[in-house]
Amino acid sequence: MKWINARRRHPLAGYAVVVLALALLGGVYSVVAPDNADRAQAQAQSADADIYEDVDISNGKQIFTQSCASCHGMGGEGTENGPSLVGVGAASVDFQVSTGRMPSMDPDVQMPRKEPVYDREETADLAAYISEEFGGGPAIPLDAPGSEPERAEFEDGAAGDEAYEEALETYEAEYEAYVSGGDIDAGQTLYLTNCAQCHSWSGTGGALTDGHYAPPIGEATPRQLYEAMLTGPGAMPVFDETTVTPEEKQDIITHVEELQMEADAGGIFNLNRIGQAAEGFIAWTIGIGLIIAAAVWITAKQRAHD
Repeated sequence: MKWINARRRHPLAGYAVVVLALALLGGVYSVVAPDNADRAQAQAQSADADIYEDVDISNGKQIFTQSCASCHGMGGEGTENGPSLVGVGAASVDFQVSTGRMPSMDPDVQMPRKEPVYDREETADLAAYISEEFGGGPAIPLDAPGSEPERAEFEDGAAGDEAYEEALETYEAEYEAYVSGGDIDAGQTLYLTNCAQCHSWSGTGGALTDGHYAPPIGEATPRQLYEAMLTGPGAMPVFDETTVTPEEKQDIITHVEELQMEADAGGIFNLNRIGQAAEGFIAWTIGIGLIIAAAVWITAKQRAHD
């Protein structure tokens, strides 16, 4: 006690107590508080979820009547021009409409990805109506970030600029938190096992049977990738939550997002990154062919000279 009492009178004792108190407070806070990524993801999900919670079912019905019923039937039962929508669920609708594949003028032809006809709010309204009216199916996976917000979605003027910048910042934080939360090595293994046979190792797609093809996935958002695995559009098999768990889906998405950021070297002999083995075989075949052609030409010239 005498040792402590003697040092309490030291001029620096007060500062030492303050430093120790701040260190203790910081240590406790770091243990109990969520990290920045978790907090940013929670805020972003909350902002994005508003679109899918504040849906207008009547607007969704109007969109369905105008753009979908002619092929799918007013009761969603399907017609000779379009499949049934009974039990497809909101995730399937969100995928097809957000990627611009639907509405389609020719449902017998596999549609490529293009600019969507409806914005995010309209797509949410339509998905909610079809899910409520025709039942069942996987819900939209809101944990995975969707499309980046666009300036046109906000009002004109300074207030709109500020709202857009805030929404964009929130989206980027959500995107980074989700993608960084996956295991890229596990995702690569899962992708090569389940996806690369059709979409190629680089995600550039490939030909299938009966005139179908696996589309490139370079522009797909994490939510669209998740929805595709959940619903199995076209010839793609369904990877439900028991076949590929949500954590494994996140791992795959993390790997795919890494592929999307990988630059294509391009060049005159660009093979669209179809795969190391295929590219090596093509290069070997062309090289051997040129060597053989050169040998034949040299031999012919020599015989002519002789």
